[in-house]
Amino acid sequence: MEIMDRPEIVFTLPATMGGVASFNFNIINYSSLKGRFIIKVILIQAREDDRAVFKDSFDADTVVVFKYSYKENQYFVAKRLGKLLGSKPGAVVCDNAITLQACRLFSTSKTVFHLLHDYYYVNQNIEFGNNIDVAVAHSVFFADCVFASNPKEFADRTFYIPYGVRQYEQPPLKQNNENLKLVFLGRLEKTKGVDALIEIEKILQRSKIDVEWTVIGKGSLESILKGHWQSKDNIVFLQPENTDAVYEALQQQDVFVFPTMFEGTPVSILEAISNALVTIVSDLPGGIREVITDDIGFKVPVNDIEAFAQAIQILNNDRGLLKSMQDAAWAKAKQQYDIHKNADRYFELFAQNAHYKRRESTKKAVPFSRLDKKQIPNKIVQLLRSL
Repeated sequence: MEIMDRPEIVFTLPATMGGVASFNFNIINYSSLKGRFIIKVILIQAREDDRAVFKDSFDADTVVVFKYSYKENQYFVAKRLGKLLGSKPGAVVCDNAITLQACRLFSTSKTVFHLLHDYYYVNQNIEFGNNIDVAVAHSVFFADCVFASNPKEFADRTFYIPYGVRQYEQPPLKQNNENLKLVFLGRLEKTKGVDALIEIEKILQRSKIDVEWTVIGKGSLESILKGHWQSKDNIVFLQPENTDAVYEALQQQDVFVFPTMFEGTPVSILEAISNALVTIVSDLPGGIREVITDDIGFKVPVNDIEAFAQAIQILNNDRGLLKSMQDAAWAKAKQQYDIHKNADRYFELFAQNAHYKRRESTKKAVPFSRLDKKQIPNKIVQLLRSL
């Protein structure tokens, strides 16, 4: 098939480091079917956003960085983005309101596939309604939430497809470390529960259990964590440049500790079990409960610091259990979360874009502020918001 005859798939996603960018990266780079399409990636970056930028290279025909400001007239931001989506037949794959606004305001010929990672995106789906053609969730729970919220519009347009991460052909070789090696992987923010690591460490010390920590990520609580551990030598802080470096760090660990308070299906959990780590995580509805079963990890009540510490103590005292759970984790990841297989399942759905394109959509009033109107010049809005 000549390149001009191929349908175009446009992926729009935040340009920042995190699970959303990793998810899209894995789907695009590991599918054997992407050659059937023209692949365009639009990385959306607000000028006020100072989070770390995602640096892995997308295997796409075109990669564009779309920059905008919160101070701009958001009507014109959506208009600029709408032009980038193009008029060629195919699909828009997105999980962000700015793209959905562009599709709603400036009708696209492409089929809109909405990715749902957690309940935030369920609310987003409810807001944009039948301006979305297809809802795709990587958790049964969140797929059911969309179906239940609007069965008339999404009864046959909601799909559950698990995603995946890179797998090893053989399980990573684990050393029988005298001190358990514990790792946290995620943004160093309160919603990820990273501050709970300090309290977990205190409980372990009172129980005279020595462990070694590796904290992978960036965020606003980094200085607080480093301040607590400044007089100790049992912690390493890492900020890997790419996924390969993350995997290299995870291979050396024993247990993934993740006291998060808001999640869907974290990419970090899939990366952890693929590296044969036992996972101790907050018991949240959605993908966590689907992935972390009792044979590969511990689900503990949200904010129950004692329960996190107790699970670590169990693994520290029973190294046979630790080894069996590590082996089971790698086996489950290899069987169910192989990115090569699951990425193809996404592209098989995207290939049906013409079938799922809605013929009519309801353009509800766009929830912009009073300044975000097409009648008000962008420069005037920027000036007012700057003042």
